[in-house]
Amino acid sequence: MAGMRYFNRFDATAGQNSWPLAILGLGLLTALGTLVRMAHFQNFPRAFLISVVVDPLTLPMVLALRPVFPRRHVESSFQVLRTLVLNTLLCIGAAFVLTCWVRLVTGVTGWHVPNWGALQSWAVPWVYYSIVFAGWRFAQFWSAAELAVHGEKQRAAAAEAEALKAELRHLRHQLDPHFLFNALNGIAVEIPDHPDAAVGMVRELAAYLRYSLDQRDRTVTPLASVLDAARSYLELQKARFGPELDYRLESNEAARRRIVPSFLLQPLVENAVKHGLQAGRAHVDIAIEAVADETRLQISVTGPGELRPDWQSAGDPGVGLSVLNRRLQLHYPGRHEFSLRQTGDMVIAGLLLRGEPCSV
Repeated sequence: MAGMRYFNRFDATAGQNSWPLAILGLGLLTALGTLVRMAHFQNFPRAFLISVVVDPLTLPMVLALRPVFPRRHVESSFQVLRTLVLNTLLCIGAAFVLTCWVRLVTGVTGWHVPNWGALQSWAVPWVYYSIVFAGWRFAQFWSAAELAVHGEKQRAAAAEAEALKAELRHLRHQLDPHFLFNALNGIAVEIPDHPDAAVGMVRELAAYLRYSLDQRDRTVTPLASVLDAARSYLELQKARFGPELDYRLESNEAARRRIVPSFLLQPLVENAVKHGLQAGRAHVDIAIEAVADETRLQISVTGPGELRPDWQSAGDPGVGLSVLNRRLQLHYPGRHEFSLRQTGDMVIAGLLLRGEPCSV
């Protein structure tokens, strides 16, 4: 069925933008006809004159054949075969008409090929022009098929881009509810015993949500904005935990200017805070570092915790890391590395990004 679909498409587009191909083919045919006739007549002026008089008629005949079956809807193998047979018969018929014209010209001029009988005088030009018309028709089909395949690829690429945009929007929207759920739970815990801290957390949450709304229609943004979002989140957590939590953000100017997926670091920072607090440490230090050169961006998020040796095969990595991995695959296909490693009592999440993200 796929082959029939392409046949329909290039048969419907046959002849579109074919004038350059037709003119080029006519020039080549005239040159070839002259060479062939020289071999028979052993006379270049005679061979050239016959070619000039006869061969240009192939162009209007080819153009007349072009629209005969251009938009016939082909649904079955039988219809494909029937269309091909009809085109073949038309080519043979056109070759016969042109052969009659050749015989008329040679009869009027008396320029007959030496040692050729009546059968050869008819059969050789007829076979020759049948091959010419069949080849020309095949070239039309081939050219139109190439255009159809190119158009199909363009449509497929556009559809894929739309699908990727929809998936990225879905993945992006998963982050905000996930974060909001955690933040509201934290505020609810603080309200009974630390109402002032809860008020501060609400303010920080409002600032974060305002930033989130500003980024809602963006799939990519400068790393500086991503770091600002991480800072807002950490300030929100610091308002809750006070001196138990501290953080630092370090980045060079080249890194801050790099374009990256929006909220890229959110799941890594959330995990660093959560696992750091679960480790039972009296003081939790979170460090975010970003360094970039002309081709690569390296980011690390470090926090206290204990990494399971089998973390890569332990099953579900959680919503945050699942979303992060999928977004990296979409934005940096084959151009990213993500790692988790244990260094002493600290867990380091590392990102290595090459080139610019695909903005889908």
